[in-house]
Amino acid sequence: MLFRSLEEAIRIYAAERTKEHLAAVLNLLRPTKLFVPAMLTAPDRPIPCFLKNGSEEQFLVVYTSKKQIPEEPKSQAILSMPFPACNNIVVQPELKLTGMVINPFSDNLILKTELVEKLHEADVKASQMRKVKMTPEQFHVFVKKQVEFGILPKRLFTEGQEFVDRLCEEKEGFVNAVFSEAYKEIKLYPYTEDDYSVMALEIGEDLTLIRVDLPDKGLVAPLCVRIYLTFNPLTKNGRYFTVEVMKEKKEHLLGEINGEGKHLDHGVAPVEGAELQKIIDLARGQDGVLTS
Repeated sequence: MLFRSLEEAIRIYAAERTKEHLAAVLNLLRPTKLFVPAMLTAPDRPIPCFLKNGSEEQFLVVYTSKKQIPEEPKSQAILSMPFPACNNIVVQPELKLTGMVINPFSDNLILKTELVEKLHEADVKASQMRKVKMTPEQFHVFVKKQVEFGILPKRLFTEGQEFVDRLCEEKEGFVNAVFSEAYKEIKLYPYTEDDYSVMALEIGEDLTLIRVDLPDKGLVAPLCVRIYLTFNPLTKNGRYFTVEVMKEKKEHLLGEINGEGKHLDHGVAPVEGAELQKIIDLARGQDGVLTS
């Protein structure tokens, strides 16, 4: 019955590709075990099959039921895999997959890797939350840390100019939306737009600087008091700086998250009045030339 409902949802989405119909498909996929054709490199070592299209793009092939699997060519094995396990295959960078294709010879529903990655990240976070019992205060710190040190810098480095433009235009509303989305359940989200402050400055044609002040409610180490984003519109290069609470110290730490997601330590942050100039100096390098 579950498969029938899923297949119906897929057909409805194929006829009218709305966000609501896609959400219905994804909600039905999450608890579903899919059938995955595989080759056997050894009796106990099945390798899932991939399907290549005319553009040389490769997809993981999955089916919602055995009747959807074509008789020819016959697969050496058929694996029964939960949808999250299928996602885990698609996100492996060494496989260089374009996505997952569901029922390729009937419904031919393609889930691109970008969407699968988001679903995979949500599953990983949910799994972490189930494993670790947290107080409400610990939960807020966990989510805020994910946004401040992970989601925001990743979006800066992957979306570039588009992300910077949205932040400059929508300001507090945009930042508030990014944080609230990370909470998944909106009733758990304790902040509003008024808890944030965004200041965007055009330092020069080669440097846009954005200061984002964050809520002071529940502020503990290693969360950020504020963050600074710099962006060079000419080279399209950005940098992401953090002003972090230090445990049992009155000073703040000036940090940076680089394009590889690594945390860099720039030492004790200067007093607030000198922070802005320090960020400009770091963005431009000691010789005053903007770094790449």
